[in-house]
Amino acid sequence: MQSVDPTRLLAALKRVNEDPYDLEAWSLVVKDAQSRRIDESRDTFERLVGLFPTSGRFWRTYIEQEMRARNYEKVEKLFQRSLMKVLSIDLWKTYLHYVKETKASLPTYK
Repeated sequence: MQSVDPTRLLAALKRVNEDPYDLEAWSLVVKDAQSRRIDESRDTFERLVGLFPTSGRFWRTYIEQEMRARNYEKVEKLFQRSLMKVLSIDLWKTYLHYVKETKASLPTYK
């Protein structure tokens, strides 16, 4: 995934700082965060889900970034934080896929 043009990113960050609920600006910030390593973008995702705690789309995007980096402990903590308070079929599908892919081969998995 390509990163966002630096000029556009700076403008979007400024808009997000002025109006934290500017979804258009957040879309650029998230796109940029997805193009970076999770260690570089985790603070952005934490801020995002802090502002939009019931957005299944934002939680899923964050969790998928952690999954790509194979940070399974962090993935499970994010699922614990989000699943019961976010009404999102897509988030639950992501969880089920995660369990199937990571737990199915375990001898204790039933």
